[in-house]
Amino acid sequence: MVGQRSASNFLWTLVSLIVIAAPAAIPAYAADIKCAQPPAKSNAPVISSVSPNSVAPGQVTLTVTGTNFGSNVEALINGNLMAIVSSSSTQIVATGIARPTPGGFAWINVANLISGADAKTGKTTIKAVLSAASPLALSVSNPHVDYVTAFRFLEQATFGPAPADLAHLQQVGIQQWLSEQIAATPSTFPPPPPKTGGLGYARSTFLYNAMNGPDQLRQRAAFSLGQIVVISGVKINLDGMLPWLNMIQQDAFGNYRQMLQDVTLSPSMGHYLDMVNNDKANPRTGTLPNENYAREVMQLFSIGTVMLNNDGTPQIVAGETVPTYTQTDIQNLARVFTGWTYPTQPGKTLKKHNPPYFVGPMVPYESNHDTEPKVVLGYNLPGGQTAEADLKSVLDLLFNHPNVGPFIALRLIQHLVTSNPSGAYVSRIASVFNDNNNFYNNGTHVRGDLQAVVLAILLDPEARAGDDPNAAPSPTITNGGHLREPVLFATGIFRALAGYVGEPNPLADIITPMGQDLLRPATVFNYYTPFYQVPNTMLAGPEFQLLTPSTAIQRVNFVNDILGVHRIELQISLAPFVAIAGDTSTLIQAVDNALTGRRMPSGIRAAILTAINATKDPETRARNALYLAASAGLYQVEH
Repeated sequence: MVGQRSASNFLWTLVSLIVIAAPAAIPAYAADIKCAQPPAKSNAPVISSVSPNSVAPGQVTLTVTGTNFGSNVEALINGNLMAIVSSSSTQIVATGIARPTPGGFAWINVANLISGADAKTGKTTIKAVLSAASPLALSVSNPHVDYVTAFRFLEQATFGPAPADLAHLQQVGIQQWLSEQIAATPSTFPPPPPKTGGLGYARSTFLYNAMNGPDQLRQRAAFSLGQIVVISGVKINLDGMLPWLNMIQQDAFGNYRQMLQDVTLSPSMGHYLDMVNNDKANPRTGTLPNENYAREVMQLFSIGTVMLNNDGTPQIVAGETVPTYTQTDIQNLARVFTGWTYPTQPGKTLKKHNPPYFVGPMVPYESNHDTEPKVVLGYNLPGGQTAEADLKSVLDLLFNHPNVGPFIALRLIQHLVTSNPSGAYVSRIASVFNDNNNFYNNGTHVRGDLQAVVLAILLDPEARAGDDPNAAPSPTITNGGHLREPVLFATGIFRALAGYVGEPNPLADIITPMGQDLLRPATVFNYYTPFYQVPNTMLAGPEFQLLTPSTAIQRVNFVNDILGVHRIELQISLAPFVAIAGDTSTLIQAVDNALTGRRMPSGIRAAILTAINATKDPETRARNALYLAASAGLYQVEH
């Protein structure tokens, strides 16, 4: 895989300079950590075994065997009281709910309730004396999908595999999960509170939705599409960003032709790439239409700069690539895009140049539209057409260009699955873009069906090739995967550890030092270029453009900082790992379950074992294990 053999050599070199030793200590922020590993007391109950030792998430009945169980005793699972069925000094039978837990191990405590008199007030008090925690493995009964497959699939289809989502996917299977995701209500960006300024609200809401929204697949697809058709908060304020984000969310499972129209007529895009209030040529003053959007809609949003084969490779004629358009095409297309202005505000009248307003699509002011004949990509647009007619003609022309299928297919595959897909993979997805019947095989024939494209990308044999960890390596697996860009790196860790991200939250500001300023890419080319290659290799590695010695340090600093964070708006509890920290093999397995999907190699296991054996403090052991796993190249590069 790319993180083990080739592209990640660069990452491993950087990380190896940083991950010398795990942090020495972790403050005990949360009460549930104390519940997981209480201090030893002479009158504390002791658990010797829990039966069964592995259960499926849901309602469970457990037999807890041990010593020193008092006459007034309680059993707890993950810190929550269970219902006692029967009890004696050596055995308790109790029922409760085993909820999916980070790392895949619940923990059981027994508490002796001891009454006494308060020394000062004389009032009767009850104190709980807890046993040490005993681990209880959680595994789905008769799963439709094995754990490794479910984990990898959710890495590609969501903002990170969360414990509850992993269990649910295993229970219902991939096809049912996809059906549920397609039907899920889209997460939205509601109007901000009064007097809200800047992009902080949009950034906070984005990450809140990414962490908590039920429509994970739509959000992940929208995030990818929003890095192909790009606007930036460098130029767009909150009023323009929120309608744009809602539009991309809505269009993520729609048709690319509709999306191309929505993008073109978005006042946010019009403002960003200067199509709004774009005047026709004025011979008297010598001014010409602005070419910015005309250039980028071809270069970045549809057909690219050179003719492509269906597998995404450039067509070569006489030893040279074939350009898709010329400067003359840009100039004529700029003329097509004249005469559009901001939507007319309620109660106002249409003007040649409406003032900035971002609710709804842009509207034409016909007398400002160039109605002379035009030629774009060899297609003749007759004179006398309205702004809307000209626009429809060129968008149909661009949408039906043979490049669009492979162009969009390659970029979506890179964002969702792998930076270096094979030509055959790109070709299969491009064919689905060209005709969705190539995926659904139900007699429909629709071009540009983004829902079909996204599903085909995730279900393709090349995407699923790594699901079997015992399969013989192949080129597509060896060079597979991609570096987790900072947003996915951060959400992946939070979701894996069942972290809480509230609203509002400062998570975007914490992510920015890692090299990705959410909703504020530096240019229309995105946070990073899709053409970037990993240094000293021939492999594409777009996200690696964000990785520098400085941002590599920030990535591991992020891991260190958020482990055990306990703030009102951001919380991660280490309790599930502290509870089992006394058993080194169980702790390492839990970390592997949570972060690397049961694919942690022996070398990383050995390094973590050395680190956790250096201390007996359960909190430090848990934190060090998680820190080392999340800092390693194996985790930082999604496979």
